Amino acid sequence: MKNKKGVVIFLVLILLVAIGGFSWFLMQKQSDMKKISAPLEQIKMKLKWVHQVQFAGNYVAIEKGYYADEGLSVAVEPFTYEESSIDSVISGKSDFGVAGAEELLVARAAGKQVKAFAVIYKKNPVAAYALKSSGITKPTDFIGKTVGIERGKNVEYLYAAMMGKLKIDRSKIKEVSVGYDASELLSGKVDVSSGYIINEPQLVVEAGKEVNTILMGDYGVNMYADVLFTTDETIKNKPELVGKVLRATFKGWQYAFEHESEAVEMTMKYAKDSTKVHQAHMLASSIPLINTGTAKLGWMDLVEWNQAQNILFEQKIMSKKIDTADVFTMKFLEEVYK
Repeated sequence: MKNKKGVVIFLVLILLVAIGGFSWFLMQKQSDMKKISAPLEQIKMKLKWVHQVQFAGNYVAIEKGYYADEGLSVAVEPFTYEESSIDSVISGKSDFGVAGAEELLVARAAGKQVKAFAVIYKKNPVAAYALKSSGITKPTDFIGKTVGIERGKNVEYLYAAMMGKLKIDRSKIKEVSVGYDASELLSGKVDVSSGYIINEPQLVVEAGKEVNTILMGDYGVNMYADVLFTTDETIKNKPELVGKVLRATFKGWQYAFEHESEAVEMTMKYAKDSTKVHQAHMLASSIPLINTGTAKLGWMDLVEWNQAQNILFEQKIMSKKIDTADVFTMKFLEEVYK
């Protein structure tokens, strides 16, 4: 009799476990179905330039589904001359943007309520470059030469800051405006040109010439190049959204670092006017500027923001200084690295 009772109890326990397991299974299925059926939140991110591997982390986050995992559908929109990334975010046309530190500082000084929440390029890619055959290897070699300054505020600012810091007399240099490629250098119109070390100098190499590069950040005039930003209002009222964007973007960049060729393939879906060879070089050249070994991915430093402001103030780009602590927040980075 006791054995029969024991068997009954045992069978009841098995039945209860089975029912509990099946209930858990149904709950999981329902949860999964909700995840699948829940509409993704539509987000727009405005880039600071045309589509290229400079924004690989964003492309990878889209293609690998990292944004979707956070419940987001992110559209990345390239730069246009008609509207900067900051103006696009301020107007509400875009939710997030990528801009240079100098743009954020100038905007903040003008009363625009935008704030950075992470940096991608800790070391600015702005550089001068010359044909190796010219023997030009340092800024003092520019004296008596024709120097092409790319039309772009960060290039102009850093060039002026570097020359001022080195106390080089610019009246002894013929400075001219150049476009966003290496054509003026290759044609002999200039002896030195400027641009991003990850980009334009490689065009010289692809043209069959050897090139010397001079990274302006190596001369003590660095400014964060690409920062992720949004409005103060979004940071205050939608902190969960900012956290989601940051986590997914970081996953995209980390994947790009570990799978460069795959990241280039994904980039080519966007950078349709470029080549894999060029984009692969850009990514390989970008990694040391992003992962500098001095801090974690995305990490920002008040000292760097102050240095950027000092450059802008000295070049009379900013007429007065502001509290740089208002230009960025570490809240979301600290949460990511808990």
